Amino acid sequence: MSIQDQEAFLSNIHPFQVLTPGQMSMCIQHMDIAYYPKDSILISPEKIPEHFFIIIKGSVYEYSVDNIIVMDYQHEDSFDSNSLIYGKCANTFKVNEELICYEIEKNTFLSLIEKNQQFKDYFLKDLVNKIQTLKDKEYTSQLSSFMIAKVEDTLIHEACIVEENTRLIDAIEKSMEYKTSTIIVKKDSGKYGIITDSLLKVKVLLEGRDLTIPVVDIAIFPLLTVHNDDYLFEALTILIKKNIKRIGVTNNKGEMIGILEQIDVLSHFANHTYVVDSKIKKAKKIEDLKDASKDLLNIIKSLHAKGVKVNHISNLIGQLNTKVYQKLYSLVLPKELQKDACFIVMGSEGRNEQIIKTDQDNALVIKDDVNVEQYRPYMEQITKHLIDFGYPPCEGNIMVSNPFWCKTVSEYKKETIRWIEAPDMQNYMDLAIFFDSFAVAGDKELLINLKDNLFNKLHDKDVFMAYFARATLAFDTPTTISNFMTKTHFIDIKKAAVFPIVQGIRSLALRERIRETTTVKRIKILEEKKILEKSKAAELIEAFDVVNTLRLKSQLDDIQAGKKINNEIDTHALGKIERDLLKDSFKIIIEFKKFINYVFKIDKIS
Repeated sequence: MSIQDQEAFLSNIHPFQVLTPGQMSMCIQHMDIAYYPKDSILISPEKIPEHFFIIIKGSVYEYSVDNIIVMDYQHEDSFDSNSLIYGKCANTFKVNEELICYEIEKNTFLSLIEKNQQFKDYFLKDLVNKIQTLKDKEYTSQLSSFMIAKVEDTLIHEACIVEENTRLIDAIEKSMEYKTSTIIVKKDSGKYGIITDSLLKVKVLLEGRDLTIPVVDIAIFPLLTVHNDDYLFEALTILIKKNIKRIGVTNNKGEMIGILEQIDVLSHFANHTYVVDSKIKKAKKIEDLKDASKDLLNIIKSLHAKGVKVNHISNLIGQLNTKVYQKLYSLVLPKELQKDACFIVMGSEGRNEQIIKTDQDNALVIKDDVNVEQYRPYMEQITKHLIDFGYPPCEGNIMVSNPFWCKTVSEYKKETIRWIEAPDMQNYMDLAIFFDSFAVAGDKELLINLKDNLFNKLHDKDVFMAYFARATLAFDTPTTISNFMTKTHFIDIKKAAVFPIVQGIRSLALRERIRETTTVKRIKILEEKKILEKSKAAELIEAFDVVNTLRLKSQLDDIQAGKKINNEIDTHALGKIERDLLKDSFKIIIEFKKFINYVFKIDKIS
């Protein structure tokens, strides 16, 4: 290879592209090509290397002290910085396929670390930061204002703030000076409220109030707020979720610095979300709602193409899906029946983690002493409409049209007892799906009642929880890339990576009586409760993001190609950085499985 070829090769390998021309030249001058036959030991506790290795051809396995493969290295992979930096190594690196590689002299590698801070940071960072660095590099070309814009990057209107005892007439005069129709009311406690034009019409004009009343008498508390350094996309999600037109903006001290208007956020993004949201709100008949629902895929494609993080996409699509369900419930059910039941979504929908419509998991909880039969024809209509909207039927028939998932509170409580007292795989699955349930329409207190009942029944059920958590280990997670870089080269990413995180976290959340359904939020709560260490929580969140991003990308590719959507990803289609991200994510998931096994003592049960 010429020097130009060597430089081109290194420049494609992170983080060598951050080296200066002089540092790159020094690296190449002290780099040689080496050959090793199969089964050669390159590094071991007894054999600390004098070189940093970069693979040109072949593969190397890294074995733990228990002789278990913990990582494999292939074309363009590099290793082992830790051995060079710390002068020791607990694992063994063995050639799996005859190896041709570059070897960079130890002193040169350590010199580069000292001379280049970015180069140093990469090799000394923890696994979470390494994943984040790789993700930043992978998606830099896709980044747009859609993903990286902060609240402070858009128009923030100066807030007209008045104290709580200010006369309303004085507050209105001040708002006219500010040329705004929004008045922010500040209580002595530091909390903020809001008065809008529409509120003035209802609370003052229609009710005939005097304009000398204090503003606190009619203001709405609390005013929803975002921080000025929050992502603008998060503000958009709140505006859509809460059906509001404006939101307060505070700094890190909690001080009000302005008002963010929905119209300004939408003009910044100029996307289709607002149109779809408006269509859902205005839908007067089923066909209108169907039309709005079918636009969701275009939003997903647009957001993904613009580099929006998968958790933001799932959150926004989840909010829009919820509104579809709410509107459908109101259009199908007579008003007198709506208040006596609670329409819930479960599984991935309940966790707000289903982006592409893969199936529907829903149910109806009905008040005791109310005739269930009168609901059944309407529930059948709902299922048919959802299928027509593009929500595929559930293969396990977990839908409101199934009488099993349409019954009274007392009947569900009996099911809960059966799930716990007579456990089998189907009961575990039903309980898991139900635990992830989220109320979207009707009387939400009915679901809260059932969740309370469930938590009470699980008191001191350690053996049951061990069996429940065991599903975390049901599917293999590849220990090395070579495990699935086979002739078929497809891997079910849901079974290998998504499900173990979801089920493990769900098990911990159930044991800790955590009501939150979203996996990432559950992880954060478990961290706050000291169940998960901060580093482990951060690793799981990053890994969860990586595997869900790869799954969404694959599903969108399938849709584009006219194929049936599934959870498989084509490992041969992965780029170098995607492969590195996946390898690191698998490593995190495998460690998490060991943690779940230890916490629930799964190896102690038959």
